[in-house]
Amino acid sequence: MAATYQLPVGLPPLPPELAALAGVAVAAEPNPDEIVRQAFRIGQMHLLAPFDVSSELTEMPAVYPLPRMPANLLGLVNLHGRILPLFDLATLFETEHMPREKRMLLVIGHGNNAAGIVIDGLPRRMAFMPEARIVPPALPAAAAGALRASYSAGHDAWYEFDYAQLLDQLVS
Repeated sequence: MAATYQLPVGLPPLPPELAALAGVAVAAEPNPDEIVRQAFRIGQMHLLAPFDVSSELTEMPAVYPLPRMPANLLGLVNLHGRILPLFDLATLFETEHMPREKRMLLVIGHGNNAAGIVIDGLPRRMAFMPEARIVPPALPAAAAGALRASYSAGHDAWYEFDYAQLLDQLVS
């Protein structure tokens, strides 16, 4: 008789082929050449940020608009008692937000240098090999100067920006 794996809580035993899947997964050896980034979308733009650049993800809080500000600066938000500027980069990237995706606030930067950007849906982890780096297609002038790198994954181009520089350009 084949050995079975007993599930807790008095459930019936798993068949042997499923019991093998219930074992502890062995983590793959990390590849030192891999470029690991947090990936997110704003409309049709696929964006990347190093994990240490973004500090928080939250649902959209109440936004307090400011008069006579650029269209990309939606206003201010109160996040845990801290007031942050909130930017919508969709206009800059000449795209529209995905209607079926929930809009989220991704905090870029830390402390007094933090700002929020509106993203579509949840971010995810992506890894690229150095050979996935590509020459970027044409970008809007305001964004092109802040581009750090671009990568190819499938049929999509993914862009990594210097977000502090990008947001500074929007308000100056």
